[in-house]
Amino acid sequence: MTAHTPDLPPDILAAIEEVRADRQHGASWLARRAAEILARLSTPDQLSGNAISRLAQAHQAALALAGTRLSMAAVANTVARIYAATNSKASETEQLTRLHQQAQQTIAAWSTASDAIFGYARPLLGKTLYTHSRSGTVEQVLIRLAEERKAGALDFTLIVSESHPGDEGVTLATTLARHGMPVTLVADSACGLFIEQADAVVVGADSVRADGSVVNKVGTFPLALMAREAHVPVYVLCETLKIAAPDFPLVLEEADVTQLLPVPQPGVTPRNIAFDHTPAALITSIITERGILARSGVSTYADAAGRALAHLHS
Repeated sequence: MTAHTPDLPPDILAAIEEVRADRQHGASWLARRAAEILARLSTPDQLSGNAISRLAQAHQAALALAGTRLSMAAVANTVARIYAATNSKASETEQLTRLHQQAQQTIAAWSTASDAIFGYARPLLGKTLYTHSRSGTVEQVLIRLAEERKAGALDFTLIVSESHPGDEGVTLATTLARHGMPVTLVADSACGLFIEQADAVVVGADSVRADGSVVNKVGTFPLALMAREAHVPVYVLCETLKIAAPDFPLVLEEADVTQLLPVPQPGVTPRNIAFDHTPAALITSIITERGILARSGVSTYADAAGRALAHLHS
């Protein structure tokens, strides 16, 4: 990374490395973090240096951030959309101002997207949902449902898989229980036993591929398979910025192998793959802040992501 970004301030380099190394937060959180880094770099009245050098720094930072988390298209898409606000026909100062404004608008949009997604998803959800991992977007939707339940507006329960390794589901279950949601916590491998109790499966996405398939926490694919066998719909709740460009690489990140094998054993090679790839045929609907997307809608956003990334790399 350093070889590609020699002129970036140390605090920016450290922030980019934090995004690369973070294994505690999901794609939405990290995409917002990437937008905040570009907003900081382009703040007119807080950084020294002329507009030309600072615009170059913003470009370097965006390129570096776009390559940090290839299982999470949202990070690359976010920085590409922000950088797309630049235009060589404008002065460097104007471009920097536009970039900063776009970064601020993108941060604000991430903050409100879950409310819009909740509005589109709410009519489709029954009384019992099954979820996996800990998507920030899904968590916000489920908290809204917990609030409705607390107000007496509905009777609602939740089944959460532990989401091992990492056990993000355990954290989600604890959080939602604090909000008054009745939660049943189950092992990932128990999905075949519990899926028939669910009216729907809701999961987030680290990336939505251009063909409508989904990259998400490992365990999503087998859960979707079980849901198909039980005729239970599978809804993916995510922001449109998670839709990957058509040629975006399909990368399934690997995590710390000590989560699987704390003490190395001779002859045993642990593979802790953190994500899996669920085919589009297993997904009932992709629900975004812009509405419920058909396959053609996914393709439209994928093409837009491709154009923004092409501009970033040009």
